[in-house]
Amino acid sequence: MITLLQLGTALSSDLEPGPTGSYSSAPLTGVHISELEDPTPYLLGGELLLTTGMIFARSLTDPKPYVKRLKDKGIRVLGVGLGPSLKSVPAALAEACQQLGVELVVVPDQVPFQNVSRAFWQLAMRSSNAGLMDSLGTQTAMAQAAMRPDAVPAVVRNLAQSLGGWAAFVPRFSEGETVWPASAEQFMPKVRRESQQLATLEAPSTATFELLNQPVVLYPVLVNAQVYGVLSLGPGRRLTPADRQVITTVCVLLAMRAKQREQLTESASVLGGAVAKLAVRGQLEAARMLAEDSGLPDLPSSIRLLALRAQSAIPPAFAAESVRGLAGEEPYDLVPAVQACPFIFEQDGILIALLDSSLLKPQSAKPFDDLEDTEFQSLAFGPRGTAEIPETAAVLSAALNGAQLPSVLHALRASAARAPLGTLTHLGSSDESKAATWVKLLHDYTRADLVSTVTSYLRHRGTWEEAARELGLHRNTLRYRMQLVRSLIGVDVDDPDVSAHLWLALRHAQAAGIS
Repeated sequence: MITLLQLGTALSSDLEPGPTGSYSSAPLTGVHISELEDPTPYLLGGELLLTTGMIFARSLTDPKPYVKRLKDKGIRVLGVGLGPSLKSVPAALAEACQQLGVELVVVPDQVPFQNVSRAFWQLAMRSSNAGLMDSLGTQTAMAQAAMRPDAVPAVVRNLAQSLGGWAAFVPRFSEGETVWPASAEQFMPKVRRESQQLATLEAPSTATFELLNQPVVLYPVLVNAQVYGVLSLGPGRRLTPADRQVITTVCVLLAMRAKQREQLTESASVLGGAVAKLAVRGQLEAARMLAEDSGLPDLPSSIRLLALRAQSAIPPAFAAESVRGLAGEEPYDLVPAVQACPFIFEQDGILIALLDSSLLKPQSAKPFDDLEDTEFQSLAFGPRGTAEIPETAAVLSAALNGAQLPSVLHALRASAARAPLGTLTHLGSSDESKAATWVKLLHDYTRADLVSTVTSYLRHRGTWEEAARELGLHRNTLRYRMQLVRSLIGVDVDDPDVSAHLWLALRHAQAAGIS
């Protein structure tokens, strides 16, 4: 923005201050020349208005209405050119300008108005070039920061400093979230919620919301037309076009960094999967050599095989998310072990992971719906939100050494194919434990009383009419419920081995007060 002081200094003797004897720092948006009695329809506001004063010399005895119109339009500076029309500034005009707060300047006789216009636009060009150079310098600094090992924190910090405010980057997963300065952490709960909403839109674009009466701007960072993360800004000032160019550059740098990381992760996933396949086929030496050559960690000395199955395919990148909150007779928090596991592969719709036994510890599992906001954020950026992470069945083996892996794999896969969705079961666990899990699934189903349904069905040895009569149900309703039971617990209730253990588990639950 060019100020009157800058323009007056540049023009030197071609422009003189008015009665005050000095120039103010009033900003100017342009220079306009008019001899009309009311030039305001042709003004945008903020210009330096130049006039030869013909209207004052001719007929306008009271200039106050004229100056008032300029003031109302946003004109802060009036320039009067001396010459044939006026030899000096009329006292009434000077008084009106002083009263209404419009600054008065004088263009001396014989000085073309074009000199004033030309000086203004030369200053504007210089200012634009300086702004461009500053922007290029900032963008260069951003690009250099993007080459550092701590690229994302460095870029976010540099951006916040250049804008004089705060900045945050919320990636698709909670890992790698960056906030600068640390005091902006207080804003993050709201920022995460807004970022999640932006990421679920079909066509995400820049968005804004208010925080403590200040605007916050959100910019989606896209990789292959998918939201990789959201850049959030609380600028300390109004954003300029140069600022927006810098922000666009930062989004591109973050996207490039994400793409690079994605490619590295994909390569590591392929190599880790190859190591795992060699290990479960008994080729331990080849597996260890490939891991070493690929820069992957060595196979753990104690391994627990984990098999994951869902109604739709689970990408290896979402393996950790898919095991949150699984119910089982001995609940484990599988997430840390799966997140740290580089040895995962998929075969016939089932994911197999070679977990480090030392990272797997029993603990009380939290239901999915009870996760705190800070824990939930890691799910915020699924393919289209958390709804697309499928319900999973998980089967976990006992601790094994490398030589035992091939002998367990077939049983593990077969167990995963039968395991009920939403549960964690243990390979080789007792039939009693499995039956207790089935009863819990039946009890937790709230849309129908499946416990009483199965109890009556087993009591009458699968006789539809007698069981339906005892339950007060139509026979077709009973058939539908039993189909639901088979789907829910993943086994055939008419199998004698299943029905015997299930009947005993139901009796035990009834004695324990579970209805």
